[in-house]
Amino acid sequence: MVYNTQSAPIRMREYGRAIQQMVEQACAIPDRHARQEFAAEIVQTMNKLSSEKGNSQEKQAKLWNHLAVISEHRLDIDYPFDIVREARHGEGDTL
Repeated sequence: MVYNTQSAPIRMREYGRAIQQMVEQACAIPDRHARQEFAAEIVQTMNKLSSEKGNSQEKQAKLWNHLAVISEHRLDIDYPFDIVREARHGEGDTL
């Protein structure tokens, strides 16, 4: 049995460990097209978990940026928005 205390720290607490595990799974998908589709599904799930209602372009850009942060910028996909590599969680980029 694996305890959360033995797991890697959660990178963005508002999404939880399950999203982080999904992102790790996405990073391991060898097929780029399948990886892209799975990443879009993760962002949809993140949107549902978000406390901010609506689905504006600004919110979508934040979600995709958060996805990049959670993956530590290792997720090799075609992001639909420009990703800010310097973004740090807690510096005005929360939803």
